[in-house]
Amino acid sequence: MAQADEAALERARESYRQTTEALVRNARAITDAAAAEVHDKDVWEPLREKRREEMREMLGLLPWPERTPLKAHVTGTIDRGAYVIEKLSFESMPRIYVTANLYRPKQLTGKVPAVIYVCGHAYSPYGDKTKYQRHGISLAKNGYVALVLDSLQIAEAFALHHGVGNQQMPDWYARGYSPAGVEVWNAMRAIDYLETRPEVDANRIGMTGRSGGAAMTWFTAAVDPRVKVAIPVMGISTYAANLAANTQRHHCDCMFLVNSLRHGLLHQGALIAPRPLLMAHGKLDVLFPVPGYEEFERVISGLYGSYGHPERFRNIVVNTAHKDSDYLREQAIRWFDRFLLEQPDRQLDLEYEELPGAQLAVFPDGPPADAENYRIHERFPPTPAFQKYRSLAQWKQHRAELMEHLRTRVFRNFPAVPSALEPTTTRAKQEGYFQELEFTSEPGIRIRALIHHPDPEDAPKKGPAVLYVASDGEDPAGLSLMFRRMRGPDPVVRMVVYPRGVGEIGWTSLQQRDLLRNAMQTGQTTDSLRLWDVLRAAELLRADSAADPHRVTVMGKGTAGILGLYAALLDTGINQVFLLNPPSTHRAGPIFLNVLRYLDIPEAAALLAPRRLNFYSRVPPAYNPARAIYTLYGVPTHFFLTMDLHNIVEGHYDHNFAAGL
Repeated sequence: MAQADEAALERARESYRQTTEALVRNARAITDAAAAEVHDKDVWEPLREKRREEMREMLGLLPWPERTPLKAHVTGTIDRGAYVIEKLSFESMPRIYVTANLYRPKQLTGKVPAVIYVCGHAYSPYGDKTKYQRHGISLAKNGYVALVLDSLQIAEAFALHHGVGNQQMPDWYARGYSPAGVEVWNAMRAIDYLETRPEVDANRIGMTGRSGGAAMTWFTAAVDPRVKVAIPVMGISTYAANLAANTQRHHCDCMFLVNSLRHGLLHQGALIAPRPLLMAHGKLDVLFPVPGYEEFERVISGLYGSYGHPERFRNIVVNTAHKDSDYLREQAIRWFDRFLLEQPDRQLDLEYEELPGAQLAVFPDGPPADAENYRIHERFPPTPAFQKYRSLAQWKQHRAELMEHLRTRVFRNFPAVPSALEPTTTRAKQEGYFQELEFTSEPGIRIRALIHHPDPEDAPKKGPAVLYVASDGEDPAGLSLMFRRMRGPDPVVRMVVYPRGVGEIGWTSLQQRDLLRNAMQTGQTTDSLRLWDVLRAAELLRADSAADPHRVTVMGKGTAGILGLYAALLDTGINQVFLLNPPSTHRAGPIFLNVLRYLDIPEAAALLAPRRLNFYSRVPPAYNPARAIYTLYGVPTHFFLTMDLHNIVEGHYDHNFAAGL
């Protein structure tokens, strides 16, 4: 490997290390803040409803979706002697089909408690409900109605769980989408259905599940108080332990809400308290680190104690990895007996005989033709359209609302107090044009930049400045050629910033995925972290003695240019933006948490008005509505197309180009 390549690779490794360590620190801070909030009921109760509403928001459930008709349909029944299995479907939303098996005791005297069992990831072409029959059977044989729900991905009507983790769909985070939100809504609609059943006591409903089912039990019980008893099995942890062990590598996307409001996992337990809560973990389970669930147990047991109900919380620890067991099945039923049935310590019938999965299929000939489960991530929640505005006043009001959303819901987790920039020159001039430097973006994060100062004879006083946001693969030699002025003096201060992970050699795709998923757990994305780096670079450039702080242009290619656009929206000291081949939607990047809940890139471009927005070579058609906003301001020429990288930086907005060399 060439020396330059080795240096670039080492920079990528060091950036990965620094970013990982910063995320681990942030996760520890989030966990500590959550622990302080749930320390006891006197501290927690004033915060409870606000945190519950925030959790709904992060699940995509604020406001609640419309409770449309369930259209429940039993497609068949199986008589098993002591119990009956019903093959059930309902629509949690129009054309979103949920398949399930309902297990009920055959002999009933009056209303009985019901339990929703939410499945983990166990593959079957007939739904993962067929892999968890033993739980439905055991509950029914011991006097409960049990509704075993298929998960989204392993169901008879398919939808996706692994969009970010496996399927290269990071735009889920931009949408503010997690399949956990749909799973929770499905479980809540299942409760709606159980409330219609004549044999069910609607005031005695419990919920349990293992692995992914545990996550849905946590989330659903946290936001829906109709769940009177919760038993999530394997499990829970803390963000501090998760990021330290990088557990996201083992997890499906359904295990996480989009943590833009920086909840700790401790909040899930606190939102359930003081309702009865039993959890279980395995000492050898790499998905849920021992330090994480031990800290969780310690904090939440203290909270239950402060309510005067320490007996309502328990953590069972078994000496296994991530697996179910007969012991845990029995312990779950005994917990329901104690707090739902009020018949502790009775003799249980735990024998079971499972059926072939095909016999439990709700739709043996395939799902309904109108099923849209596979598209749920596109509509939950939807992205508002870029509307036409009849007046400047109407636009300005909308603009203020959008900017508030950006500050409080998309970029709320930038450092509250910027650290000192601490710029240092790292190398002598390179390629005869740039000098390398580094600066501190946030504690522990050093960012590479290149700087070019004009010859004093070309710029006897402060001149215009340009901040170029680099993309992967762009090297100083190539950038020198791009910026080399081919006619006349060059009075411009030019800075190139390489946001974290960007370089001649960038992070690998696996590193990108790991950091993105871990950043999400701390309320950010890798692109929002990079945006912060760009903002700090703009601050450094404006402070340069040769730069006019009122004449700063930011530019970049592709998604890097959009980082520059958002930097200008958040930093009004940037007077214009120059986009080279920009994407037309955040689905192509950059990825910011929740941004597509509010707007897409063309509307973000319109937010820049009336400051100048310049395009090189072509204007993508999707940006045409932004042009209309500039017309409302009376400055249509501030939306500008150019073929010259130099003229607009120097303030020349025309097409009278002189011949080059």
